[in-house]
Amino acid sequence: MGMPELLVEGEVLELDPPRKLVQTWRAAWDPDLIAEGFTRVTWEISEQDGGVTHLTVTHELEGAPKHAAQVASTAPLAQGGGGWTWILSDLKTLLESGSSLQG
Repeated sequence: MGMPELLVEGEVLELDPPRKLVQTWRAAWDPDLIAEGFTRVTWEISEQDGGVTHLTVTHELEGAPKHAAQVASTAPLAQGGGGWTWILSDLKTLLESGSSLQG
């Protein structure tokens, strides 16, 4: 069984470029995850000394234990792992090199 075309869905709740993005978020690759409903993700960006950018991602997962397990997963990617660590690592690679880990 392959993955669905739509993997994640949500909507923007708050936008304050370039400082803050708040969105709803729901994984759509598993019926149990869909049933848990939408969670909330807040992205906050701030400039630090020396031209360094600081990113804080807060994912509110109360009442969504299956989502919590998925986004915290350290399992191999082929087994559905990776979670936010993998996503943020890929984002860092993309911003630094112009290419994502996916190719």
